[in-house]
Amino acid sequence: MPRLSSEKINEIRQSVDIVDVIGTYLPLEKKGRNYVAICPFHDDSHPSMSISPERQIFMCFVCHHGGNVFTFLKDYLKIPYIEAVKMVANIGNVDISKYNLESRVKPVDQKLEPLYRMHDEANKIYNHYLNTKLAIQAKEYLNNRKITDGIIETFEIGYAPNNHVLLKAFEKMNFNKVSMFESGLIIEASNGYDRFTDRIMFPLHDASGRVVGFSGRIYKQSQNESKYMNSPESSIFIKGDTLYNYHRVGEEARQAGYIIITEGFMDVIALYKAGIKNAVAIMGTALTHGHLNLLKRLSKTVYLCLDGDQAGRNATIKSIDILLSAGFIVKVVDLPDNLDPDEILDKRGIEELNAVIKRPLSSLDFKMNYYYEMTNMDNYEDRKSYLETIAREISRLDDIIDQDHYIQQLEKKSGFSRNIIDQLINQNTAVRIETAEPPKIPKFQNQRLLDKYIRAERDLLYYMMNDKNVAMMYEAKAGFMFNDIYRIIASYIIDYYRQEVVLEVADLISSIEDENLVQNIIEISQLGLPKLKDTKAIDDYIETIKEKTVMVKKEELTKALADTFDPKQKAQILKEIIALKDKE
Repeated sequence: MPRLSSEKINEIRQSVDIVDVIGTYLPLEKKGRNYVAICPFHDDSHPSMSISPERQIFMCFVCHHGGNVFTFLKDYLKIPYIEAVKMVANIGNVDISKYNLESRVKPVDQKLEPLYRMHDEANKIYNHYLNTKLAIQAKEYLNNRKITDGIIETFEIGYAPNNHVLLKAFEKMNFNKVSMFESGLIIEASNGYDRFTDRIMFPLHDASGRVVGFSGRIYKQSQNESKYMNSPESSIFIKGDTLYNYHRVGEEARQAGYIIITEGFMDVIALYKAGIKNAVAIMGTALTHGHLNLLKRLSKTVYLCLDGDQAGRNATIKSIDILLSAGFIVKVVDLPDNLDPDEILDKRGIEELNAVIKRPLSSLDFKMNYYYEMTNMDNYEDRKSYLETIAREISRLDDIIDQDHYIQQLEKKSGFSRNIIDQLINQNTAVRIETAEPPKIPKFQNQRLLDKYIRAERDLLYYMMNDKNVAMMYEAKAGFMFNDIYRIIASYIIDYYRQEVVLEVADLISSIEDENLVQNIIEISQLGLPKLKDTKAIDDYIETIKEKTVMVKKEELTKALADTFDPKQKAQILKEIIALKDKE
């Protein structure tokens, strides 16, 4: 049986009206050419979701969740994509009985497939041994920590016995030794042996839910080894791209409107026991670029819930700056008395843990308290340093009401006058405006606030979506965009036009699984730029992109010139720089 082609999927989508489908689940109100509704994907009190009958797409202008009719059903009903396609086919009376309707699975690199298989098998084996006589003490430990069988099943907790069960199992399954060693589950030696023995096992999953590694915990007082042992990094397990529990929390995070970041597995499980299911763990490492990319898929608001001891508070400060720089809204769960979430649950109960989570501090409130505690306020120089640090933070606030609130707080804490604080903030604001860099990541925002190169690429994409001729002009005259997201979108548009004359945004996104790309496409499609009278504007956009190309090349050559000592190479680089200047 053939699989559903993109053409058939588009036919299915076109068989229904997105307004009718969404209207069966949400009350809709006509507003101009579109319809609006209370967004179900975040805590919405005013209608912020817009549904376009013309484009057959929806988008929330608060949480930025958007897509076509398939996207809505998949996310609203929490069903797989293929099930959403089936539902629409049924509504639209499209016969799909002759098609293979198995879920679409991303192809796996054949070189990596044995590693995934071994980890999957290891997870099954560890799960099995937790319910054997060999794991009686381990099971008692979990029970004493109030980790029930239900929680064990949810988090797939297992046990690694002492008798090298993985090595034996892998040999029976005919895995070669090289693959075993590459997996990290078997330690390389003459014959090899299991990395994990006599430990409670926590599987680590990638964003798709595949097991890619493990963390083993000791459970007996007599065990003198390190508390946790983690899988080494491998071709499928990169610590900086992995967040514990990430694959389970998507819908919970969207419903809550925020994601909670904790330090470890037991903190995530403690929150789960308290009914809080939108938490992930960074597993004792610092936040990485990979972590940020994962978090962006879930929410723009992050609650930091790191340990309450000094190390945890230090990590919180670093994490705040990383997250703010990446454009997140950051709040801090200020854990009392050096406790972690698991300890609060154990000592003070569910109600207290829930209460702590529900009263987070703003990132600036936390910083003010943190630096105040670290400062000797009886020492003038220390007190002055505290003033300067917090004044810089206040100057970064855009809301004047927020600024006034924190200025009052700073006046009380520092002992310096309001006049001095105002002067410092004004100085910092002036410096910040002077040195501000243009945004590197595209945002759906006021046109004049955008870097001209980003704006040129974004606006060009809008016109490409609306006119095949523009897309062909781009391909012939430019064929490249500097923004990674925009460049990918452009390639999707060009590919679409190879089969079609008119682009339907709802059809374009049907073949794209990356939520960030879909979001950007929908946002760009809704720009509402004026109609083109001629091609001059398009030529200008393309020239602007080319200008950027020349500028970047000059910067690269200038740097290369500074780093080069060879006279011949210097002469060649200078020649290339002069040639570029001639193009300006």
